[in-house]
Amino acid sequence: MQSTGLRKLLISLARDREGSVAMITAFFFAVIMGALALAVDVGALFLERRTLQGTADLAAVAGASDISRAEAAVAATLQANGVEADFTVIRGNYVQDPALDHTRRFRANLQPYNAVRVNLAKPGRVYFAKVFSSQTTTIGVTALAANAEMASFSIGTRLLALRDGVANELLGKLLGTTVNLNVMDYQGLASADVQIAQTIQAVATEIDLTAGTFQDVLDASVTTGDLVAAMAKIAGGNGDTAAELALKRLLASGGLNGEVPLASLFDLGPFAMLAIDDPAPGLDAQVSAMQILGSSLVLANGARQVKLDLGAEVPGLLSLTVDLAIGEMPRHSAMIAVGPKAAKVRTAQTRLRLVAEVGGAGVLANVRLRLPLVVDLAYGEASLASVSCPYGGSSRAVVVARPGIAEAWIGELGGGDLSDFGNTPYLYPARIVEAPLVKVTGKAHVDVGNSLGTRLVFTARDVERGTVKRTSTNSIAGSLVSSLLSDLDVEVKLLSLGLSLPGPIADTVGSVLGNVADPLDAAVHGLLTTLGLHLGEADVRVHGIRCGGGVLAG
Repeated sequence: MQSTGLRKLLISLARDREGSVAMITAFFFAVIMGALALAVDVGALFLERRTLQGTADLAAVAGASDISRAEAAVAATLQANGVEADFTVIRGNYVQDPALDHTRRFRANLQPYNAVRVNLAKPGRVYFAKVFSSQTTTIGVTALAANAEMASFSIGTRLLALRDGVANELLGKLLGTTVNLNVMDYQGLASADVQIAQTIQAVATEIDLTAGTFQDVLDASVTTGDLVAAMAKIAGGNGDTAAELALKRLLASGGLNGEVPLASLFDLGPFAMLAIDDPAPGLDAQVSAMQILGSSLVLANGARQVKLDLGAEVPGLLSLTVDLAIGEMPRHSAMIAVGPKAAKVRTAQTRLRLVAEVGGAGVLANVRLRLPLVVDLAYGEASLASVSCPYGGSSRAVVVARPGIAEAWIGELGGGDLSDFGNTPYLYPARIVEAPLVKVTGKAHVDVGNSLGTRLVFTARDVERGTVKRTSTNSIAGSLVSSLLSDLDVEVKLLSLGLSLPGPIADTVGSVLGNVADPLDAAVHGLLTTLGLHLGEADVRVHGIRCGGGVLAG
């Protein structure tokens, strides 16, 4: 009976629906309160992470502004914002290339350093989760910033000492035409500065490229005529009548059909991907029109080898013939660069073979003396060591420059192509005098160069004035030809006797050749100056400094 009563009671309870809503409400109230607690904690963590991300961004920008002291800059930023967090700083190299996935633009620990990645981590604050678990929540954020301080600079800018005859002959041969510019024209071109951005934009107009990036223009097919016409328009727009007239005269001479690889002339660094119509504030640097002209003609000369007859241009000589070979530009290098620390510019490798003839004197009266010279000039190089824009102070750029290391010989060039820069030229003793009764031979060799670079500091005032700073080797004193002649080992043979006699004939040879040393040096330097090259010297100019500190990157 008791069992039956209990069963009835249980059945009655199971059928009773009173109070069910209260039970369900109580259950879901607990669920809702848990969800609200979770939402509060997640929202608080999200807000804290967002705040920490902002601090990380500021810290990365501070670190990128002073990469050598990035850790100190990050620590100071965290302290200034009242944030206590563990942090790591990773230096690396950042490439601003839209073609690359954003995850591949920053390469950690790759020099030259131009960016930093900052990682911050700190315990997150929760309000309800700690009731259910004693484990702490860690918030981690990452920020990447690149240094935006840049400079535009070039190597090889000594252009005011041009002699119009030598320059016309050389530029005419490079162009395959006749050039008739005078000294005033060349000085006008040398003193006329054109903006890099304006020049490239004007070239884009000349080749009907109305859309795209600056790099598209650099990669396009551009002739020397396109470049000269573009600079003429810019000079006219700037009111520089002398430069405009000189460039138009050059256009009128014709022959400006050689293709110019603009990418070997300009290296725009991070600005290369800007749109052509972008105002490009970082590209407001100005460059000499003559420097652009000379460099472009060198690059446009497909054969890279010309022959010149400069006898009428050099006083004291009966004749002077020159073979000039210009090497390819080193890979990944240009003559004018815009970029951050470690950007490089280089000159072209060059080789000269000169054969001078001069009338004899004394015991060698009525005899022609012949002096063959070979000059091998390696490329000079300049690298941007640093750009600094201190708060409240003057901006400055430091460039490390190394002159082109040169070798020079008196001798007869052996077989092989003059433009074979892969091998050091082999020379035989020079045939200085070849007369019926006497034969004079000789040889000499001199090195010009030291491989260490020199630090050149450019202030904002130097940039404004267009100051050219020079570094030179210390291994040669006086003129190149005089140095060679002082080392000349002369052998004199009287053919009728077959004897070696150093006497009066050797003295006369030394005296006669010594008299033409200065004119020959002037000819060599005139040729190289037209190309923006110099023996044992490097001339560097900083065209502009852009102060931007660090900027967020991604």
